[in-house]
Amino acid sequence: MVDELVDLPRGSETGIIFGLQHFSVDDGPGIRTAVFLKGCNLHCPWCHNPESIEGMPELLYRSGRCVSCGYCGNICPNGVHRVKFGKHVVSANGCDVCGECTDVCRNRALEIVGRRISSREIVEQAKRDLRYYNISGGGLTITGGEPMYQCEFALDIAELAQQEGIDVVLETNGIAPFEDYQKLLPSVNLFLIDYKLTDPRQHRRLTGVSNTLVLENIRKLYAVGAKIVLRCPIIPSVNDNDEHFAAIAALTQEHSGILGFELMPYHKLGVTKAGALGRTPCEFEQLDETAETVWEQRIIEHGGRKWSDI
Repeated sequence: MVDELVDLPRGSETGIIFGLQHFSVDDGPGIRTAVFLKGCNLHCPWCHNPESIEGMPELLYRSGRCVSCGYCGNICPNGVHRVKFGKHVVSANGCDVCGECTDVCRNRALEIVGRRISSREIVEQAKRDLRYYNISGGGLTITGGEPMYQCEFALDIAELAQQEGIDVVLETNGIAPFEDYQKLLPSVNLFLIDYKLTDPRQHRRLTGVSNTLVLENIRKLYAVGAKIVLRCPIIPSVNDNDEHFAAIAALTQEHSGILGFELMPYHKLGVTKAGALGRTPCEFEQLDETAETVWEQRIIEHGGRKWSDI
């Protein structure tokens, strides 16, 4: 029985993104252009892009840059900004993300995260990097957030990119109906699928759903010949254990279509951003780079196959 899922909204040829990064080397093979779609159907407490979770634009406030000048409060039509006892107080619930406050903020303490853009504009941006794709085996990566949260928009992007001869990678948490992945199959060259936790109860407790659908989609994608890389966030004291490492290894052994695993060690960049969005951040231990080497070796000892784009 499939876990309960929030209905994923359907878009058209425009959607909401929170970033577009040229010359990315961490989002698939070669040199890539990465587009970050806004909105996610999970709520992982270690998320390093907490600004990606909500599907619509939102206000981000960096208190460390603020000098409490009061200009934002003077111009805001909704009383979102007040200076009280010399301190800037933000009531983001009343914000309609008009952006007027960001225009007058001299220190760039205020930012609207998320903007509407067309799939055509994204692909035109990607075409600027064609020469880099050709020499490195790169292309366009559609990531997030969770791209399947805006499935039709992701499909528009992928189809347009393929028409331009651009390699397409899709990064996904695997929590979407397989029928939606089937729509994307002809236009996606590689799926980067997050494999977060092995215990389905722990997966449900920490993300909101179990991992049942993730495993089902991996098996179904493998069965239709899709190329897959497992992207595995490793969170100290959460999933840095032999049960999880053995499960990662077993998946790479079970399906030849899985090219291997790639580890994504936890870092604390999302903590500051969560606070800037007015949320209470979760914080985990951040280990040094030697930990990643140890984790990789333990998975390999279990028979796992590491992925490398070199």
